[in-house]
Amino acid sequence: MASLVHPRRFQTEGELNTVRRLLGWSAQETGWGVRAGSVPLGNLRAGEFVLFTSHISAGVGLPISSFLLLLLEDFGLQLQHLTPHSLLLASIFVHLCEMFVGVRPCVILFRYFFILVRSGRSKDEVGGYYFQIRSDLPTPYIPGLAGGRCEEWRRDWVIATTEANERLALPIAAWDACAHKKSRSQPLIVMELCAKFPPVI
Repeated sequence: MASLVHPRRFQTEGELNTVRRLLGWSAQETGWGVRAGSVPLGNLRAGEFVLFTSHISAGVGLPISSFLLLLLEDFGLQLQHLTPHSLLLASIFVHLCEMFVGVRPCVILFRYFFILVRSGRSKDEVGGYYFQIRSDLPTPYIPGLAGGRCEEWRRDWVIATTEANERLALPIAAWDACAHKKSRSQPLIVMELCAKFPPVI
């Protein structure tokens, strides 16, 4: 599934308040925003990006952590490239580093425990990559921590606002599909998006 589909939920203010509560926001907090998403995505403003609600459940918050941005940069990925389970593994890693070892998480240590695996057919597929625990570790990372699978996570998303970062932009193939779904006679939209968001891998 390379394209972004119209969200099936989180279109009303009540549903968006559920997302805000998942992010841990009180009713008074308005520094960051979420709004309903729709396809095609031609109206994103500076700092806006597609945020899957399952990514929030896996530990992604706003503003996006500097470690997650460094991880995306190091692997050459966009946030939407990763599956929710991969983000959960990164969240557990951060928690273990900070709470149990007493160190800041670092990408070099993350790479010691995990490898990046491509699962999609296209390099720009939404959810086309996942982290896997290395099989050649001398001792297990966390015994019993296996892979997870969530099938319908791509259908629940919102538009979120945070500090602008190129790693939060949607992969090109998803933009292409969104633009072509609206009208096959609008190649200008795709060209403008490709100029704004160049491929990363």
